[in-house]
Amino acid sequence: MTLELSATIRNNLGKKAALSRKAGKIPAVIYGHQKENLNLEFDYVEFEKILAQARESTLINLKIVGKNPVKAIITDIQRDPITDKIIHADIQQVDMKEKINVKVPLKFVGESKAVKEEGAVLIHNISEIEIHCLPEDLINEILVDISKLEKINDNIKIKDLKLPVKIEILHHHPDDVIALVLAPKEEKEETKEETATTAPAETEETTPTKETKEKESN
Repeated sequence: MTLELSATIRNNLGKKAALSRKAGKIPAVIYGHQKENLNLEFDYVEFEKILAQARESTLINLKIVGKNPVKAIITDIQRDPITDKIIHADIQQVDMKEKINVKVPLKFVGESKAVKEEGAVLIHNISEIEIHCLPEDLINEILVDISKLEKINDNIKIKDLKLPVKIEILHHHPDDVIALVLAPKEEKEETKEETATTAPAETEETTPTKETKEKESN
């Protein structure tokens, strides 16, 4: 999926970037592909609409006023800690003939039989994966079908993912566990209580009384 986004060259630099924000713009910088960094600004409303559809791995056709269109991806978004509004964006220009590294989120789909029928607890160990591929082969998400988790202790590993052959997974071993189902906590707690109940009671030691000592001495 390729989205289209328009941008203009930004002249308000440094502290003056606040002027762009007041005017309903988002300051940004585009870098990469052996080019000098270029300061841009986006219309806030348009950028937010694109961001609602885009991931870090979503290819964007970026139209910069006065420049030739370029292919790019959104690599970082900065937000105001109080208002949560976008205050800056980092854009990476890409070469369609050069492979790039991007992080892709995992999307868990389906329903686990172990969770539904046995009350198992579903554990997510990995939420995103970094991949290496050409821009044209980028994907927005990786589907993980948890319906395969039918019994307690079943798991899904990196090697179980179904990805196009042109995509390489980085930083993970094939046996790394993505998700698994474990026995419910209540069951473990009940087992502990049963063990405590059935354990033999300790023999209570009694301190001999004065009367007992006298009888024993006689």
